[in-house]
Amino acid sequence: MTFGSKEQALDLARSEPYPGPMKTAIIGPGAMGCLFAAYLKNGGLDVTLIDCSETAAEQIRANGIQVQGVRGQLQVPVAITTDAASLGPVDLVLVWVKAYHTESAMRQHLALVGRDTAVLSIQNGMGNTEALARVVATSQVIGGSTTMGANSLGVGQVHHAGEGDTFIGELDGALSPRVQDIAGRLSTAGIKVACQTDISGLMWKKLLVNVGINALTAILGVKNGVLAEIEPARRLLAAAVKEGIEAARGQGHVFDEAALIALVEDVARRTAQNRSSMLQDIQSGSKTEIDYINGAIARLGDYPVNQTLCDLTHVIETCAGEKHEN
Repeated sequence: MTFGSKEQALDLARSEPYPGPMKTAIIGPGAMGCLFAAYLKNGGLDVTLIDCSETAAEQIRANGIQVQGVRGQLQVPVAITTDAASLGPVDLVLVWVKAYHTESAMRQHLALVGRDTAVLSIQNGMGNTEALARVVATSQVIGGSTTMGANSLGVGQVHHAGEGDTFIGELDGALSPRVQDIAGRLSTAGIKVACQTDISGLMWKKLLVNVGINALTAILGVKNGVLAEIEPARRLLAAAVKEGIEAARGQGHVFDEAALIALVEDVARRTAQNRSSMLQDIQSGSKTEIDYINGAIARLGDYPVNQTLCDLTHVIETCAGEKHEN
C-alpha cells in the first residue's frame, strides 16, 4: 500500500523494530549515496539505488559501485532502478539528493513509501526534513547528520575521503525502538550510526560545520584541510561560524563558540583530502546548495559574512556553469 499525500499516511509510521531483513532504498546515487550503498550492501543489507537516469543506472548495473579511500578499495554489485514502482514499498528510504531536489525526488519516488516506511535524511543544508514532511507523514521522517566525506570520481565511482560521526533521530526527540533498530542495522552493516534525541540541534551543528567549510572551499578552490592550515582561511571560517552560532541561538539552539569553531577546524583536518560537495559542484558546473547552507543563515538576520559567501558562490557558480556550457 502506498500513499499519495501526507494526510493519508498521517500517524501510520512504524515505531517498532522491523521484524525481518530491512529492505532499503537509497534515492540519489551521488558520492554519499553510492558510498552508503556500497558499504551497506557489502555488509549484508538489502539495498537498491534509485536513479532518475537510465544511462547512469545501466553503468552501475554493469560495473557496480567502486570505492577507494580510507577503507581501501571495494567493488560491490548493487541493484539499481529508475522505476520506484517496480521495487514497491520498502522499510527504509535514505534520501541523498541535493537539498533543492528533496521534495520533487520524494514525490517522484513515492511508490517506495508504505505504511511502515521510515524516510531518513542525512543530507546537507537546512529544510530537508521539512521538505520530506510535505510529501509523507511527519511521523515517518527521521533526521540525521554525518561528517563522513566522499568525492565522486564518476558514475558509481567514489573516493571515501574521511571517516566521521553519523547520528539519526526522531524529529520529536523520542528514542524510539524504530530509530534504535535502524541505527543498529546500519552499524552492523558497515556505517557506524548512533541515536540522538536532540537531532534538531545536531542538524544545526552539522549546518554550522558546512557553513564554515563548504562555501570557502568552493570559492578558494581548495580541499578541506587548507582551511585549517592557512590563518586567513581560519579567520574566515571562524567569522562565518560565529554568525551561524548567533543565528542558531535565535532559533533556540545554543552552542559554545570556541568549542564549535574548534570542531569545524577539526572536521577540516580529519577530511583534509576531501573536496567538499560544493567545490565538486562548482568544478562540474552544477548548481550548489549554497542557499540551504550559508544562505539559510543569511536569511535569518543581518549576517554579512554569510551573505558575502553566498553572493560570491552564486557568481562563481554562474560563471562555472557558463564555462561548462561553452
